Amino acid sequence: MMAEFQFLRPVWLTALLALPLFWLALRADGGLQRSWARAVDAHLLRHLLAGSAAPRRWPVMLLSLGWIIACLALAGPAWEKLPTPLYRNQAARVIALELSPSMLAADLKPNRLTRARFAIRDLLDTLGDGQVALLGYAGDAFVVAPMTDDAATVRNLLGELEPGIMPVGGNETAAAIRRGVALVHQSGSRGGELILVCDTVSGDADVAAREAAQQGVRVSVLAVGTAEGAPVSLPQGDFWKDSKGDIVVPRVDAAALRRVAEAGGGQYVALDGGNADLAVLRGGAAADPTQDVQTPPGTDGAQLRDRGPWLALLLLPLALAGFRRGWFVALLLAAGLAPPQNAQALEWRDLWQRADQQAWQSLQEGDAASAAAVARDPQLRGAAKFRAGDAAGAAADWAPGTSADAAYNFGNALARQQQYEQAIAAWNEALRRDPDHADAKANKQAVEDWLRQQQQQKSTDGKDGASKDQQDPSGARPDQPQQGNQDASDAAQQAQDASAGQDGQQHDGKAGQQGEAAQNGQPGAQSQAEDASRTAGETQQGQDKAGSAGKAKPGEHDPGKADAAEGAQAQASAQQQQAFREAMEKALREGRQGKGGQAAQEPDKTDKADKAAAARAVAGQPQPGQPGQPSAAVPGETEAEREQRQAVDQWLQRVPDDPGGLLRRKFQLEYERRQRGPQRGGRE
Repeated sequence: MMAEFQFLRPVWLTALLALPLFWLALRADGGLQRSWARAVDAHLLRHLLAGSAAPRRWPVMLLSLGWIIACLALAGPAWEKLPTPLYRNQAARVIALELSPSMLAADLKPNRLTRARFAIRDLLDTLGDGQVALLGYAGDAFVVAPMTDDAATVRNLLGELEPGIMPVGGNETAAAIRRGVALVHQSGSRGGELILVCDTVSGDADVAAREAAQQGVRVSVLAVGTAEGAPVSLPQGDFWKDSKGDIVVPRVDAAALRRVAEAGGGQYVALDGGNADLAVLRGGAAADPTQDVQTPPGTDGAQLRDRGPWLALLLLPLALAGFRRGWFVALLLAAGLAPPQNAQALEWRDLWQRADQQAWQSLQEGDAASAAAVARDPQLRGAAKFRAGDAAGAAADWAPGTSADAAYNFGNALARQQQYEQAIAAWNEALRRDPDHADAKANKQAVEDWLRQQQQQKSTDGKDGASKDQQDPSGARPDQPQQGNQDASDAAQQAQDASAGQDGQQHDGKAGQQGEAAQNGQPGAQSQAEDASRTAGETQQGQDKAGSAGKAKPGEHDPGKADAAEGAQAQASAQQQQAFREAMEKALREGRQGKGGQAAQEPDKTDKADKAAAARAVAGQPQPGQPGQPSAAVPGETEAEREQRQAVDQWLQRVPDDPGGLLRRKFQLEYERRQRGPQRGGRE
């Protein structure tokens, strides 16, 4: 055991360096007696000086001994290890994200799916330890990430989830619940939680949620969207329509979602444009102590036993001697007469950084809430609050500012709160203080253009609505006015989030000219989606025929005809989902090809292009479509090796940048296998 001897707090050993200084001070005091000895005879000096040197040595020795014992005790000597079992949280959580086309509705900016991704990222950042899995579902449920302890893996896969990767359309919430329960049980956990992130549920979802609760899996719901809803924009620029040709406006059925949460014994939270209370879901998904399991014996921790308190017992005899001499009484009186001092918590970094410097560092690390709590400068505190999502608090801090940047940031905060007129006034004030403030000009122009578009769209919608009312005697309007699908101010403020943190130290939240760019679409996007639009249009015509064939005449109540109509409607809905998926896949595929600047080539042309690229690589010429000089030759590389390396580089550059393609293919193969298998409905 003594071979493992160590000090738990070795920094206290540096206090032993005070002993030599103490002895040097005593030696200097003894020099006074020696100076008297040079002036007075020895037999007279004994009578002139009070006491002698010999009796003064033992208090010094006792004090030195006590100092050494105290320093060793505080250093924490330890030589014995105690086995300590370690526990690991095994609580299992499954997040199921709906990937139906309705999640692309723009009632939440920029759309429901994007806001759902942000909410899931926030949940992953705050759920703590435990296991987590990710599901994506539409017409069936598929595992995106299996149960894992690494939340970063799930976070990285969120960006690739969109309705186009699903092999079948629909909304099979029950299948997602059953597959989530299967994942929890496969992890070996006795219970867990399933969080549904969706805007609607299927009819049998409450039954599946009740079955999950009986099996120990709690089902919570995060509702994404609003009750008013909004149209769904297709990649080719058109809106999602039903079999009748009317624009579909998906709305959130809060009552149905709440019933599923109640049946599953979980929580219901609405993400409807404000800051949803995600803390409710975090509390529901908190670590369950019953899920903590002991690690295997070979992974037990070892805790050293501190022997310092036993060593401190040796100070008691020395303390008794000091008490008899009256030293402790003097110390107690001195401590009682000392004026009280204000207690203040002091951290290590307080010695090296000011409060604003600490806030700036926290802001750079992404901890905007801590930065807002620590910052003293109003401009920096406003930037931290803006990054944390507290636009009102940021506006309060930026409003008293007298600089152009303060007025600009104040306008950004007002725009985040959708107070566009006041934001324009603030940007005008920034331009008055600094006429060359480019960012204020860009954001002001972007918001003014968006407001004009909104006004024109309202007037157009009013005319369309009047004509629609004339054609439809019931007066029902399937399409609702869009509340700004191209909200330029939101796009500009997303750019300001980054700039507010980057320029917070300089009291500057400049966002650049991204607000104007956010309003303007990419050139060529419409031409890239023309084929997809035609495909969707042809499919839509077939759906219209199917819908008209399934209609019954007024007054007829034949059950057989009703069933046939329902079947035709279901078939039309399935065709509609399939058409949407195909249109989106084609538009995305053509968009990726357009970005890469590579057109589809015939096989012989491809071979010729590869040979030409290899020839240019040998000649050291830059490749077409690639700016800059050719890559430098590797030292010691032969001409043949260089030619082969250049050819390989050309082949690698032809690989399309499609991270979601692997998931799309995986889901397609899994769906085909389920179609051939005996079991369906999300079970295997």
